[in-house]
Amino acid sequence: MRVAAVGDNCVDVYYTLNRFYPTGNAVDFAINLKKLGQDVSLVSIQGDDVFGVSVENVLKKYGVDLTHFYKGGRQTAAAQMNIINGDRIHEKFDKNVLADFTLDRERLDFVKQFDLVYSEKWSRIGRYIKDIKNGNNIMIHDFSKRLADPGNEEILPYLDYAFFSYEKLDETIKDFLKSTQKKTGRIVIAMLGGDGSLAYDGNRYYREPAKQVEIVNTVGAGDAYVAGFTKGLCEGLGLPECMHRGKETATKIIRMFDPY
Repeated sequence: MRVAAVGDNCVDVYYTLNRFYPTGNAVDFAINLKKLGQDVSLVSIQGDDVFGVSVENVLKKYGVDLTHFYKGGRQTAAAQMNIINGDRIHEKFDKNVLADFTLDRERLDFVKQFDLVYSEKWSRIGRYIKDIKNGNNIMIHDFSKRLADPGNEEILPYLDYAFFSYEKLDETIKDFLKSTQKKTGRIVIAMLGGDGSLAYDGNRYYREPAKQVEIVNTVGAGDAYVAGFTKGLCEGLGLPECMHRGKETATKIIRMFDPY
């Protein structure tokens, strides 16, 4: 199965720790998926600064295809980060070159060739979802914590797997999954941190408990979960097995500082 990751890249800068790393939902997803043995192409825009070079270098290190990682004319998107008790804190985010990211006709045609396409919220790929969906490809989209964004309604009908992030397992998220599933007709998954994950397919809920481990940094946990889940899809596994793969991949990431 051919996989494309379409979306963001940035750097997370921890000034209090005097360190940074290349990241972004699409970057973390692509690298974690490649580490699991699945080839993947990243479609994104590269900053024209040293951070842009660092993003390119780490992707090359892990063997992610960069034929459509095209150069922009501004600095790399950057998040000012802090970490408290292992939990990431976003203090500031500058979109910079990410605000210029578009899929022109050539890039769009390239993406439409893939069997499975991953996209995410921050690079506004939702505006292309209808065009990318060709009836045969599998569409995955990570909405992050944006459960109620108005734009979600336009994207959901074209998705096969819709991922959301939420802080705990409760009746609110269960009701949300059930109502959202009706809008997509396929499968909706909530990543719930310490409460694991919950999926709904229109008939029943599926629960995957979290593994209790010491947390170093939660950055990239959701992206790693989606990568593990996707690897399961590529191997033809069922929903419970894909959720378990997601859990196992995310558990490794939260025990590390970097997100891959």
